[in-house]
Amino acid sequence: MALDDDLNEALTPLHFGFNAGLWAGVIDLQISRVKPIEDMATRYFGAWKAIQDGQPTAEQVAINDELQAALVIDPEADRAFKVFLHPTVSRDAVMLLVAMRGLLASADQMIKQAKPLGKDAALRRAVDAFTDSQPLVKLFRDVLIHSDEYSVGLGRHRHRATNPDEGITVSQGDDGTILVTWGGHTLHLLQAANDSLTLWRALRHEYWGKLLGN
Repeated sequence: MALDDDLNEALTPLHFGFNAGLWAGVIDLQISRVKPIEDMATRYFGAWKAIQDGQPTAEQVAINDELQAALVIDPEADRAFKVFLHPTVSRDAVMLLVAMRGLLASADQMIKQAKPLGKDAALRRAVDAFTDSQPLVKLFRDVLIHSDEYSVGLGRHRHRATNPDEGITVSQGDDGTILVTWGGHTLHLLQAANDSLTLWRALRHEYWGKLLGN
């Protein structure tokens, strides 16, 4: 299906500068940086937990032995996968939050441009699917950008905190997954990032795919 001329005219200004496609590229890049860290963590955390539970497989024993040998050589070898020790993962998480919110803002503006034409339904469904699955992205980006206010009990959404003493933090689940937490709320970072790329694919289909006829 070709893109209607009026919709093309309404959406074209949004595809210059730092647009949805560039935000999606940032998200993809940050996933490529964060995912290997999480994969390593889930591998080692899983092996350790299985050993603690007394039911490890031979592979899990070998994985744990591999880590213990690495720690003998370098006592800080676990900084490669433990968030609180890793030198860059928290910064990458910050960039992911900003980029996901940037993509969502681009999508919201696409809806506003398409709505007067009565052609916003598919775009709205894509955005709603993302915000339904990842309702914390907007909130956490606001807390992140305005952390100076939230850290002293201010901030526009401070009432949403169920644990007011918990500041925004990049942390790690018991299984090694990388999390962002604030005020009693938890965001699974890579799941949110992957969901944002699903949103991007829907946006791309509704504009670029139809524009190019594919």
